[in-house]
Amino acid sequence: MKLGIVGLGKMGSALAQGLSGKYEIIGFEKSEEVAKSLKPSLTKKIQIAPSLESLFVRSDTVIIAVKPAQVSEVVAQASDHRLLISIAAGVSLKTLDAARKENGPTIRAMPNTPLVIKRGITAFTGNKFCTDEDIQLAREIFEATGDALYLEQEKLLHAVTGLSGSGPAYVYLFLQNLEDAGVLLGLSRADSRQLAIQTVLGSAELVRQSHSAPQDLIHDVTSPGGTTAVALKSLHRHGFPNAVLEAVTAATRRSVELAAEAAAKTQAHE
Repeated sequence: MKLGIVGLGKMGSALAQGLSGKYEIIGFEKSEEVAKSLKPSLTKKIQIAPSLESLFVRSDTVIIAVKPAQVSEVVAQASDHRLLISIAAGVSLKTLDAARKENGPTIRAMPNTPLVIKRGITAFTGNKFCTDEDIQLAREIFEATGDALYLEQEKLLHAVTGLSGSGPAYVYLFLQNLEDAGVLLGLSRADSRQLAIQTVLGSAELVRQSHSAPQDLIHDVTSPGGTTAVALKSLHRHGFPNAVLEAVTAATRRSVELAAEAAAKTQAHE
């Protein structure tokens, strides 16, 4: 299969890199600055189309990895029934379908940045024209860069954006705070960072492999009256659980707002 990827920024390039071993990749990047900055290790594995029109002619399925404001221009090139996959944040299936010249299968997806090391997770959903084969193809594409999760309801992608889309930033902030605490208490910056990173990595992997609920694992590591117990009490007292909930909720709310803004802009241009 010939897979086109429009937009070779961070996410588009990561997808191209991850998929190049399985599919014939044709990429296109409108920005000359971004195109010039592409790594030789990537450009040797994929074909670079000279234009958007050329990419559509040479591709069977097209992944749209451009900024939301550029999506309609790309989708408008689809004058047939081919599968389109959009990873543009906040651009709804309704907006994508309206931009197509002909009805066809469209997938909307929300990946996250760890896909650059093939450890991402991508949640996706499809419009009414998607067949089981289209859904399976999308799953295979996203599983080349990590995990994939199919959602029946498009509206849940807002919650996905708030949780896993923005989630890496929450983890980085937590890591930064763990590291800073270790330094404050006398550890070297390098040692504190190593301890923080491996603690988060190991803990997440234990959750995954044990299939246990996080609260069960919290119980396993907490002894009555011990260090973990007083630490957890402090986290609750300072509002840690509520802060996480509020962060995910705020990001979800903003995703809804961005979708509304994108839809309004599309209607204004029509």
